[in-house]
Amino acid sequence: MSGNDSGADAAAIPLSFEEFRVLVARELQVDERLVVAEASFEDNLYADSIRLVELLLCLSQRGITIPMEDAWSVRTVGEAYQVYRRHAGGRAANP
Repeated sequence: MSGNDSGADAAAIPLSFEEFRVLVARELQVDERLVVAEASFEDNLYADSIRLVELLLCLSQRGITIPMEDAWSVRTVGEAYQVYRRHAGGRAANP
């Protein structure tokens, strides 16, 4: 194993739903208790398109690129997590 393997491994390990929730709450500046799988970004978390783009940028900084056609179809935190897991290279685990 080379020294480069650990960085690649860390980037390849998808966030758990709990970690994803914390990230979403922090980025959207909402109480973590509101960030549940069924929560609508628009109706429950009051996230406008600018805030959602900021969330996508945060994921991008973690090495996860989510195509816009997928991103714009997402309505809930649970759907966002499923899309994230697909693009993070992990199995889509239920939140």
